[in-house]
Amino acid sequence: MRYLLLDRITEMKPGAYAVGQKCAAMTEDYFADHFPAFPVVPGVLIVESMAQLAGRLITYSVLKESGDKVLPVLLTIQNARFRHFVRPGDTMVIRAELTALTDGAGRCKGTVHVGEQLVATAELMLGYDTGSGGGVIPQHARATLQQWAEQVNRSLLGDLEIS
Repeated sequence: MRYLLLDRITEMKPGAYAVGQKCAAMTEDYFADHFPAFPVVPGVLIVESMAQLAGRLITYSVLKESGDKVLPVLLTIQNARFRHFVRPGDTMVIRAELTALTDGAGRCKGTVHVGEQLVATAELMLGYDTGSGGGVIPQHARATLQQWAEQVNRSLLGDLEIS
């Protein structure tokens, strides 16, 4: 199973919001067991897709504000609500809105829609450090994670202009 739960980022306005998409393809391996004869995307993976988009939004918001490259990590999930199932073939439209950005953490409100239908909401807090000392990412892993994150960001953003 791959844990990149975004297919693309379609809009990004650092300091404000980001919008992305994830198509729930029947080939996703979690559908085999969740659930036989009634496959649905696990709620925890829906929240993870919101968190991954929020992480990208925080990354580019901090970069725009201070020039620092950061690697956000999910710290808290609050008020997660699931209203409808996401089924194979559905395309989730994920939106992350930045509600607070401080030195070391960002808060976002996440929403997921399938078509016009609101599927899920959550409030997320992600922590980060700039690599200048202690923080959420161990020192020995920072360089590898930074390289991986930049590759993932390029693949998700494609030719999207970030304003």
